[in-house]
Amino acid sequence: MRTVQVAPAHHITADQQSTWARLQACNPYLDSAFYAPDLTQLVASVRNDVEVAVMMEDGEAVGFFPFLRAPGGRARPVVGRLTEFHGPITRPDLDWDPSDMVRRGGLRAWYFDHLPAVPAYVSHSWSSVVSPYADLREGFGEYEGALRHRGGAISQIRRKERKLSREVGPVRFEMHTADDDAFKKLLAWKTVQYEQIGKLPIFNYPWVVQLLDAIRRYQSDRFAGVMSALYAGDQLAAVHLGLQTSRTLHIWFPTYNRALEQYSPGLILLLHIAEQSAAGGIQRIDFGPGEERYKQEFKSGDTELLIGGVDLSVGRMSLRKSWYAMNQWVRRSRYREYLEIPHNATRRYRQWLAFR
Repeated sequence: MRTVQVAPAHHITADQQSTWARLQACNPYLDSAFYAPDLTQLVASVRNDVEVAVMMEDGEAVGFFPFLRAPGGRARPVVGRLTEFHGPITRPDLDWDPSDMVRRGGLRAWYFDHLPAVPAYVSHSWSSVVSPYADLREGFGEYEGALRHRGGAISQIRRKERKLSREVGPVRFEMHTADDDAFKKLLAWKTVQYEQIGKLPIFNYPWVVQLLDAIRRYQSDRFAGVMSALYAGDQLAAVHLGLQTSRTLHIWFPTYNRALEQYSPGLILLLHIAEQSAAGGIQRIDFGPGEERYKQEFKSGDTELLIGGVDLSVGRMSLRKSWYAMNQWVRRSRYREYLEIPHNATRRYRQWLAFR
């Protein structure tokens, strides 16, 4: 008999976390730090609305679904809009329906846009996006060679690195640093970037900064925060905070010193991260969904992620699906610039709702 038990995340026991980690490790679709029980517990240390639905079968835990409970009984990703992968952590061969989990978990709806493309979810999806990744299984040499063969910008990045070393100072790379000043600069530089592109200044929300600070300090075999830094002489040129398991690294918050922009320090940093990661046994680097140029230049391939939802209200589901279809039509329209004016006017408010 299958049941679903929902509890605050901090009530999940050490034994349950171990089962969670074991289920994640045996499911290749879930090889990302975003699915780790450690991340959920870190979020629960800075927020009080983190819950976990535990799927039980004959007295044994066969799945875990971490979420934030939003008004109206809607499940949101456990890291909110900072999430780049999200979904239940289940036994690979588990035969189940997400709508059953929503119903038994006392929820009304769950909408997703970063969900692995596995059979249990396909019938609930409307569309999909891709998330670029770098394949390091054959080592950095093979990876770099493949990028050069494809006509990537590796040679240009190497040339700029030599120029940076000559004109500013010797280049030095640290795969993981605990430097507080580097963390402060990361927050400051990303804030400036967000302001320039009209994005919500997310670091104004204390829980976000507290979470990132906790992540960068957290180190274990199955989950770790990795804050990498590139220096030119005594200057910090670029910094990145990401998430790592024993086999994967997720590029999450990369940024760089705008005063050194001509040298492309962010790309130099990413190249060093890839090289050092491969040397340390990392097999894949995930970049997360997006069309940013660096993701396209550094990627080896793409992972498909589903967009869709489960809702106990058929009418609400229909409206949500129609709204999504209309937004996609607007994006493809030749009049997109004008049609998106109402959407853009409410962007800050919608972003605020996602981070409160």
